Amino acid sequence: MKSLPHLVVLLLGASSFTAVVAAERASLCQELAKQVRQSAPTDTEKALSTGLVIAQPEPPDRWGPREKAMNARLRKALETKGALSEEGPGSVMELEHLPDTSVYMGSVVAGTAECQTAAFATLTPDGVGRVLPEPAGYMGACWNIQGSLARVLGHPAYVESGAVSSTSADVVVRVTPWTGHDWASPCQLTVEFNYTIKLAQQFCSVAAPCRAAGSIAPDIAREYVAYYAAGQWPMRSIDEDMVPDFIAAAGNAGGPQAQAVVNAGWQVLKRRQQAEYAGISPSYGTMASVFPTFGHEAPNGVWDYGFSYVKFVLVPLMLDGRLYLGAVGHNGVGWREGSNILFAVYLAPGAEQDDLVPVAGFVIVRKPSVLKGTVVAEGGSAVPERP
Repeated sequence: MKSLPHLVVLLLGASSFTAVVAAERASLCQELAKQVRQSAPTDTEKALSTGLVIAQPEPPDRWGPREKAMNARLRKALETKGALSEEGPGSVMELEHLPDTSVYMGSVVAGTAECQTAAFATLTPDGVGRVLPEPAGYMGACWNIQGSLARVLGHPAYVESGAVSSTSADVVVRVTPWTGHDWASPCQLTVEFNYTIKLAQQFCSVAAPCRAAGSIAPDIAREYVAYYAAGQWPMRSIDEDMVPDFIAAAGNAGGPQAQAVVNAGWQVLKRRQQAEYAGISPSYGTMASVFPTFGHEAPNGVWDYGFSYVKFVLVPLMLDGRLYLGAVGHNGVGWREGSNILFAVYLAPGAEQDDLVPVAGFVIVRKPSVLKGTVVAEGGSAVPERP
């Protein structure tokens, strides 16, 4: 049974929170958090990069006998895990050495989520490779987080670090120190930011509703951020399936007619998905509308100007006394999400309509402004539950 979480919360400014000072020696995460706070507000990224030095993979053409021996030992360990494939990205193992120690890590990254599988070993004084247990902070990181051997404020460790999510600039650093003979208890640092929301681009086909929608676009984005962050999203039933019940504060229309427009919008998306993927049972949880740009192309193509279907929502909008259908979500492709928020407006669809008719599209940028604070978790509470 896991112990109760022990959190050390450290926030900036005149806050009602008080730092909780542990009686024992400060952990590497607490020390790193202190360095980050002292660097605020301008050099947060620099403080992290100087305090956290990631080991670089050893290039095979520079391997000596030790590296060749460890490469063979770790490849065998990964083969035992079923992580190495015969070809493709999963067949390439990177070898890292933790400087000034005998610890090595072999890792492969594969799959659409770019998940990492690693094995660890140490070279004994007599030249024999010994496989090590996984560090307590090892989670088999994916997508926006990757694991590496590193030095944290000069101390050897295994580290998993990256953005908290692909929609956020908040950073997580999970540290498992190396004591010289085994792995110590892990800790985790989360660096949190305040954010600004700004309308960055708009695409219009009809001027009047575009102006009206543009005036509420930042408010719609803020409501969506709050909705997304809640974790427990209200849902309602349509056609024996579930859809998000998103209520936006700005420009939201209510009543039976408004709900009928949203229902019709979801049903349009279902018919389109059925037409594109014949034989596959459609699910509202994997649907998103086409974001309208009216011919404008993005630097990164569909990633910039495409909706991710994760937490994609439809909402009724009343603009200048007329009912429209709105769509809100993060930019992205499929389940992959970016940090921008897209807001689209369509004519209110009819019950049997085959596609949505776009009126306007808005790109809202959400960027970190100043450091909000740091959160440190120690021991078991530093390690999330594995799925």
